[in-house]
Amino acid sequence: MADSGRLPARVSSALEAISRVARALNAPGALHEVADRALDAMRATLDLEAAVLYLPDAGGRPLIVRFTGDQARDQLDFDPAAWQLAIAGGHPLVFNEPAGWLVPNPFDPPAAHWMVVPLATAERLVGAVVAARAEPVALDALGGTVLSLLGDQLAAGIESAQLRLQLQGAAIERERLRLAADVHDGLAQDLALAVRELAFLDGGPPAAGAEASRARLRAAVGSAHGVVRDRLVDLSSTLPIGGLRAAVEEVCARYALRGLAVRLDADAAVGQAPPAVTAALVRVVNEALANALKHAEATAVDVRLVADPGAITVVVADDGRGFDPDAAPGAAHGHLGLTLMRGRASEAAGELTVESTPGAGTTVAARFPLPSVA
Repeated sequence: MADSGRLPARVSSALEAISRVARALNAPGALHEVADRALDAMRATLDLEAAVLYLPDAGGRPLIVRFTGDQARDQLDFDPAAWQLAIAGGHPLVFNEPAGWLVPNPFDPPAAHWMVVPLATAERLVGAVVAARAEPVALDALGGTVLSLLGDQLAAGIESAQLRLQLQGAAIERERLRLAADVHDGLAQDLALAVRELAFLDGGPPAAGAEASRARLRAAVGSAHGVVRDRLVDLSSTLPIGGLRAAVEEVCARYALRGLAVRLDADAAVGQAPPAVTAALVRVVNEALANALKHAEATAVDVRLVADPGAITVVVADDGRGFDPDAAPGAAHGHLGLTLMRGRASEAAGELTVESTPGAGTTVAARFPLPSVA
C-alpha cells in the first residue's frame, strides 16, 4: 500500500528544483557567480543538457545577449511580434521541435526539446534562460507553474546581484571622492607646507627662524599623520549593531578623543533606519565634525538627532570661525567637503543645508525620508 503522506514524485522533484535554485541564489557572490550556481541547480534538478542566461540589450532593442553558459548562440534577435510572445509576455515557452518559426534555434546542433523562460520583475525584464533537454519537456499545469516560479526566483536573484554590483560601484566612488577630499583639503596642504619648511631649513636660516620652521614642520607632519590615521580607522570600521544612534555616538566619541567637545542629543523616538540612510547620515556627521575640527577650529559642537513623522534629521552646529557659504571654494578649487556631504545626503534621497556666518559658527542639517511601514 502506498504511503498516503508521501508527495507524488513529480511534485517532490518540482519542490526540489525550486529549493535548490533558491539556495543557489541566496549564497553571496558577483552576478556571474550567482547566475552560474542557479543554472547549475536548474540543470541538475530538471535534467537539462544546457542552460544559458541571456540579458537584455542595453539599447532596449528586441535582442538578448548571452551572459553565462555555453552551447548556444551569443545573441538572439527577435522580430517585434516574436519578442512580445517569447519574452515580453513573461510566460515560459516550451518547444519539442527545433521551432525556427519563433527565433533561430539557439543551440548547435539545433535542440529538439528546449525552452525559453523569461525573467521579469514587476518593473522590468531582467533576462531570460534558454535551456535544452534530451527528453520532451512537459508544460502541463505543474510544469508551467514550476518554470514560472523558477523564473521569478531567478529574476529576483539576478536583480539583487545587479543591485549589489551597483551599490559596490557607488561605494567605491564615494570612497574615491572622500579620499580625494582628504588629499586636497588636508594631506596635500600639510605635505606642501612640510616641503616648504624643509627647503627653508636647507637654506641655513638663523637659529630663531630655524626653530620656528621646525615647529611648523612638526605640526604639518603631525597633521598629515592624523589624516592618514583617521581615514584608516574610518575605512576599517563598520556600523555598530545598535543602529543609527549607536553609529552617531561612535563618531562623536571618536572626535571627542581628539579634543573636540561634542554634545549629542537624540530624540527618544529615534530608532532603526535603513542601512543606506544610516550610512549616509553617519558620513554627513563625520564630515561635519572633521570640518569643524580642522577648518573651523571649533572648540564645541552640538549634534542633534530629530525624529519627525516619516523622516530623520541630523543637525551639527559648531562654534567655529564660520564662513560665507556663497563665497566658499568648491570642488573645482580642490575643496570637496561640502560637495561630499551633499552627495552622500542625495544618495539616500536626503536634503542637506549649510548655514554659516564668518565669526558665528556653522550649522549643517541633513534630513532623510524614511520608508513607511505598512
